[in-house]
Amino acid sequence: MTRYFDKFELEIIDKKFDIGQDNSCEQTAVVTLIKDKKEIEKVELGYVSQQNVFDKIKTRKDLFFDNCFVENFSLENYRIQNELKETKLVTLRNFTALNSLFVADDKICFKKGNFIGKKAHFSKSIFYAKKVDFSGANFEKSDADFEYITFNTKDLSFEKSYFGDYDVEFKNAIFYEGTKNFEEVTFRKGDLNLLNSEFNKGDISFSGSKFGAGRTTFRMCRFDKGKIDFSRVDFGGGEVSFEKVDFGAGETTFRSANFREGKKDFTRCRFGKGKKTFINTNFGNGNITFKNSNFGDGKINFKLANFGQGDVDFHFSKFGKGDLTFERTKFNDGLINFRGAEFGEGRVVFNKNEIGNGDIIYEGSEMKSGTFQMKLGVFGNGTFNFENALFGNVDFTVEEVNFGEGKVSFQKSMFKSITLKASQLNNYFDLRVKSCGKLDLSNTIVKDILDIRSFDYKIDIKELDLTGLRLLGQVYIDWEATNVKKLIYQQDSSYRNKSEQFRSLKENYRNIGLYQSEDDAYVEFKRAEALADLKDAKKKKLLPKLWDYFSYFMKWLIFDKMGLYATDPVRVLLSMGLVYFLFATLFLMNGVLGFGTVEYGLDNYVLNNPILRTFYFSAVTFLTIGYGDCYPTGINRILVALEGFAGLFMMSYFTVAFVRKILR
Repeated sequence: MTRYFDKFELEIIDKKFDIGQDNSCEQTAVVTLIKDKKEIEKVELGYVSQQNVFDKIKTRKDLFFDNCFVENFSLENYRIQNELKETKLVTLRNFTALNSLFVADDKICFKKGNFIGKKAHFSKSIFYAKKVDFSGANFEKSDADFEYITFNTKDLSFEKSYFGDYDVEFKNAIFYEGTKNFEEVTFRKGDLNLLNSEFNKGDISFSGSKFGAGRTTFRMCRFDKGKIDFSRVDFGGGEVSFEKVDFGAGETTFRSANFREGKKDFTRCRFGKGKKTFINTNFGNGNITFKNSNFGDGKINFKLANFGQGDVDFHFSKFGKGDLTFERTKFNDGLINFRGAEFGEGRVVFNKNEIGNGDIIYEGSEMKSGTFQMKLGVFGNGTFNFENALFGNVDFTVEEVNFGEGKVSFQKSMFKSITLKASQLNNYFDLRVKSCGKLDLSNTIVKDILDIRSFDYKIDIKELDLTGLRLLGQVYIDWEATNVKKLIYQQDSSYRNKSEQFRSLKENYRNIGLYQSEDDAYVEFKRAEALADLKDAKKKKLLPKLWDYFSYFMKWLIFDKMGLYATDPVRVLLSMGLVYFLFATLFLMNGVLGFGTVEYGLDNYVLNNPILRTFYFSAVTFLTIGYGDCYPTGINRILVALEGFAGLFMMSYFTVAFVRKILR
């Protein structure tokens, strides 16, 4: 019989109709099914009136209505006719209606029906009415078979119905547009099978229902527009499958649902634009998989969810536009797998989570734009893998997170920015990203190795912040290749702040034996510190300010330009030559101008040359040799004192710089 039709035409003829198992109807119903104003099928069925059914119920006969047209059936009318209370259960013995058509002008009512016998059989039947009511029905002592059932109604209710220890079949069921109410239904030990069912448009609710210990299957079901409500559902201890379910465009909620033990399968599901809510959901022990699922656009919320002992798999899942929240979510020791997931656009939040000792995998994941935030989380001993992630337009923010004892890797990933503010890095932390607009390690505690140095590819970092970095371990970062100097100076921060960052790097490079990088960092530390002092001097009164300016200039000239703060002996040596040449030139000019001469007590042809005289005299004075074969006159007497001091100072400066290099 055709399952989709708009209306029908009925003709009742006085013709006996055999319905099987030695049962027959006195009349035949000729039913013409119409869709879009066109006749699509004409069928003959045994005609059963409401009174025919009532008579069999009253006489406690088996209710056999296979291949029948059942008109205006209502247990409410039966109670009225027999003066029974509304709450009175009506016993229906061995109710069988295979391939039948139930029709009513208003409502088909099985409310508070008590099905007993081997099976309650509605397979391949069609219900056609404004409302179909199975609320409070009791199937405790019968198998319930609604396989290939069609509910052509705007209002369907199984509210508070009860299914016993037998299997319940809704396989390939069709639910027309409208409300489907399965609230507070109880299923006990048997399997519940809704495989390949079509729910079409309209709200459907299983809120507060209890599923039994058997297997629950919604595999390949299709929903349309409307709210899908599994809130407060207790899924029992059996396996639960939503594999390949199309949840349609409406809101889907599993709020406060309890999945208990067993596997939970949401593989290859498809969600629409509405909200997806798993707030306070208890997924129990056992693996749960959302592998290859498409969550569509709209907010997705796993706040306060509890994943038990088992793997959590979002491998290759896709998330569209909208926020994804895992706030205060509890993960235990199983694998958390987001490998190859696509996070779309919006905000991904992993705040205040408890992570067990299982591995956390985001390898090869991708996010188009937005923010990815982890805050106040505690990780266990598993690996945290974010390798080859493509987050080029995403701000990745980690704040006050304890990464536990496992390895953490961001190798070859791409981010707009990474912030590890005030986090605790306890073990090897691989930050060898491929590209990152800003890397913020401010107030981070490094207890082991933080690796930002790569030998086989270039690390492209455009901004770096090491403010307040606490180094209890080691940081490997290439000073030249990463251009650390430029990255720190271009920060929008004070020179005092920059000097502290360079100081931390200087100590770090010394600890790991990168002495040239240590010298580079030390020079920038002293330069930034001097600039910070100069900036502070601007706030002082005139005389102290002038003194600080003069002090800054002398430090800049002598400590920085002449020897890079004793880190470059070659530069000190060149500076010595420059000072020596400067004084020799001054001695020569003074002789020409008559301000002073260099006199010699020996008659030597070579020293009669005024240029050679002054350069020889300058060398003797600079090196403090003092042969006594020449002496200054005039203003040169003052200059020799200055040059002698400069020579002593520069030779000491050179000795310090040279020995510092040699000893390391």
